[in-house]
Amino acid sequence: MSDAAIAGLVWLGIFAFMIVSEAVTVGLTAIWFAGGALVASVLGFVGVSWTWQIVAFMVVSLILLIALRPLAKSKMMSHVVATNAEGLIGQAYPVLAKIGPGREAGQLKIGDVEWRAISEDGSEIEEGTTVVIRKIEGTKLIVIPKP
Repeated sequence: MSDAAIAGLVWLGIFAFMIVSEAVTVGLTAIWFAGGALVASVLGFVGVSWTWQIVAFMVVSLILLIALRPLAKSKMMSHVVATNAEGLIGQAYPVLAKIGPGREAGQLKIGDVEWRAISEDGSEIEEGTTVVIRKIEGTKLIVIPKP
């Protein structure tokens, strides 16, 4: 087997390792090095020296990392909700226990869980009134009456 074929196969092995690493971790780190290894593999099969293969690997990996990672990360993370509770924002529920004036908490029942709730503007909200959750502060839901 020629030196060029050995170099190309070594880089293909690194490429495969990076692809598997990315599949296992899904951290958007190893995929960029897989691209660099693929370019270095082509250079290896062509017969380019090891020095230039390594330089190409590093340069291509760095360019891919800097240029594409922010874009890929924003696309992958665009539909991620920080916590399950964040999914409650915008939902409407009836008041279980009266929400008092100011910061006096009332209650909402969501599923099997009772939440403390306060009015966003400090107004009083009667029991049974449907409210919309605007935000979450600690363990309290900030709500407004449903229009």
